[in-house]
Amino acid sequence: MAALVALLATTEDETLQRDMLRGLEQAMVGRAQVTMPAGWESVETKLNQSQQPEIRRRVRSLSLVFGSALAMESLRTDLRNTNLPSADRVGMLESLAQVNDPQLPAMLWELMKDNALRADVIRYLARYQQPETPEVLLEGYPTYSALEKQRALSVLASRTSYALPLLQAMADGTLPRTDLSASLIRDLRNLKHDEVDHLLSVVWGAFRDIAADKQGEIERVKRIYYAGGSTPGDATRGRAVFARACQQCHQLFGTGGRVGPDITGSDRANLDYILQNIMDPNAVIPNDYRSSEVETKDGRVLTGVVREQTASSLRLATPTEEYVLPMDQVVSLEQTELSMMPEGLLTPFNDQEIRDLLYYLRQPAQAPLLATRENTDLFFNGRDLTGWNGDDDLWRVEDAEIVGSTTTGLNHNAFLKSEMILKDFRLVFEMKLTPDNENSGIQFRSRAADHGEVRGYQADAGAGWWGKLYEELGRALLWEAPGDQHVKKGEWNLYEILAVGHHVRTAINGHLCVDLQDPEGALQGLVAFQLHSGGPMEVRFRRLSLEVDPEPKLTTTLSDM
Repeated sequence: MAALVALLATTEDETLQRDMLRGLEQAMVGRAQVTMPAGWESVETKLNQSQQPEIRRRVRSLSLVFGSALAMESLRTDLRNTNLPSADRVGMLESLAQVNDPQLPAMLWELMKDNALRADVIRYLARYQQPETPEVLLEGYPTYSALEKQRALSVLASRTSYALPLLQAMADGTLPRTDLSASLIRDLRNLKHDEVDHLLSVVWGAFRDIAADKQGEIERVKRIYYAGGSTPGDATRGRAVFARACQQCHQLFGTGGRVGPDITGSDRANLDYILQNIMDPNAVIPNDYRSSEVETKDGRVLTGVVREQTASSLRLATPTEEYVLPMDQVVSLEQTELSMMPEGLLTPFNDQEIRDLLYYLRQPAQAPLLATRENTDLFFNGRDLTGWNGDDDLWRVEDAEIVGSTTTGLNHNAFLKSEMILKDFRLVFEMKLTPDNENSGIQFRSRAADHGEVRGYQADAGAGWWGKLYEELGRALLWEAPGDQHVKKGEWNLYEILAVGHHVRTAINGHLCVDLQDPEGALQGLVAFQLHSGGPMEVRFRRLSLEVDPEPKLTTTLSDM
């Protein structure tokens, strides 16, 4: 360590600095505190002045592990700065949690009020046994996004003292019982607590470890499936069910988690194969997917797949997140004879949802994803273009922003297309177009056309076009009045699109632009961002907020209301 620090103190080679810092940071994974090596303070001072953001970030991360008070206070200040990209602040939260910052538990309650961070803050509440956690999570639960609800339930199922208020709220009817998934039931049962088991039987009903007649259950579900007729389900709706029940663990057509196997290449056309794996997941279990139960010193019981174990740390993948646990915080670790896939997966769903899911699973190619209130978090994850299709040379994600750019200009329009199908929705985002004399737009209720084009509504952007409504490859201009007077050229502009039934409205920076009743317009379709043919340009989109089945009015914060 001393030799590495001495070299960092003298070299000016930024590539060498970066590679050394990466190696040191990897060596510190799972270690909360390490004695600061001699000479590190001068390295910290020097490299904090680097022009490379990655170097500054990794230096601060290591300084935290080495107990630097300067790095700790700097990180706390930046974490509270709402002007910084949310992705950066999530990384700061992770760094403070890794070194067990004593001020972090109090900060978490403060950060719960921050919409941009709440989903990640909820994850870290699990690390601290605080009596107010169940009350806070249960009180805010009805207002949470789908991802926040998922993570809140995971936290509440991780400790007996949290699980009891959760199940009591469901027994009382203040929380929907249908939100209790099969994997959560498994986590609750793994707490091995009599009162938890009693309340679980009240909320869920009787359960058993192994069904007495698996083949009988399979035949029952087959009858449900075939009752749907020649086309028993809808693949778009089925993908929405898959997103709720399966996507956390399984990949299909390149989308999903990695806790369980990638099922893209499996024998999915065979209904018997699908049902045998769903109804009897413990029949054949590859060793890589056997579940392990981990009890930690802070009182949590976690169920997941062990990805890596070293003398100092344990990497555990669960359906909701991946943990890196210091081994000195692990009380017990036991690999079970059970699959990570829980039994009873289909129990929460009605007959049509079961048909839709099975129909989707049997398809040879990816289907669009129908947007629902439960899956709007999948619209854009803030990190990459998962769920979007476009030319990688033109589209990317930077600092939680979707960026489209061309340095040479384009001969044809280029689109970044979402895989989500929206019906009635409200989409709010900030947009920046550079230069303003070029052109962009937001397709909605659209569909893919030949040669990479998109057909349907477009909320326009660009000099002389801001605020207009166009139908791409269709009826052309539908709303001619421009909204350029409301635009801050070359800066971020707040754009809102509201579509409910045949009524379409848009607003820019709080000013109404389009207010159209259009009985000829499509009632559902995809969203796509456009780079228009023309000269070099860049367009950015950030702070995307999607709401489905909204109130049929623009948000009341807008000045035209």
